[in-house]
Amino acid sequence: MKKLSFLPVLLLVAACCLLASCGEEESSSVPAVSSEAPAASSEEGPESSEEESQEPGYVKNPDAVSTEGNNVLAGREYTISELFRAEGTGGSWDETYIAFPDEGFELTDGAIPEAAYQDAGWMAFHNSTPAQAERGYAYVQFDLEQSYELSELTVHSLKDSASGIACPYKIEVLVSEDNETWYSAVTLDISGEQDGLADNSVHALVAEMDVTGRYVEIRLTSYSWCFLGELELK
Repeated sequence: MKKLSFLPVLLLVAACCLLASCGEEESSSVPAVSSEAPAASSEEGPESSEEESQEPGYVKNPDAVSTEGNNVLAGREYTISELFRAEGTGGSWDETYIAFPDEGFELTDGAIPEAAYQDAGWMAFHNSTPAQAERGYAYVQFDLEQSYELSELTVHSLKDSASGIACPYKIEVLVSEDNETWYSAVTLDISGEQDGLADNSVHALVAEMDVTGRYVEIRLTSYSWCFLGELELK
């Protein structure tokens, strides 16, 4: 009879052990959540693509030759952008017709035309020319055959309001040593000065710079017609 008195105790102990075991299994099924922030990655991201794409800054050519104040464009050949090929601004496009042609020397022959668009010394761009309309400007390119120290460009242009002819309102000069990498030397913006330019007159538009270069590109942005008579570069 004394042995039977221990049975309830043993049953009670067994029940407690069973309950404890179930509690451990239930608690182990809940994932632990760390209160610490995740460690930062030690890997560095790629370098900025903007830095990689940047070209080296402009540096003057120490071997460039002085112009000694002379016009280095005198008598030189050049390349120009497409000219207007229609008779009158409302005419249809005609590949066989150029309204105001360039014979290849008008811009460098040293002769400044009279203040009348009929003078054969003028050549002209028009901003409705398809390629120019897409690009936004006309251009004249030169190969000076060697690098020069350049300080001043003069563009001789006609203003004749009654005929729809205005001076270019923006002139940009770009230079290069190798005809591949180009740098902007100067931008002359006279959009706010057009009204102050005398009508029926030839104007000398001067852009000053301080660069060196063998190849030169002159970009001209115009309202409509842009008549050029002579270019000088010193």
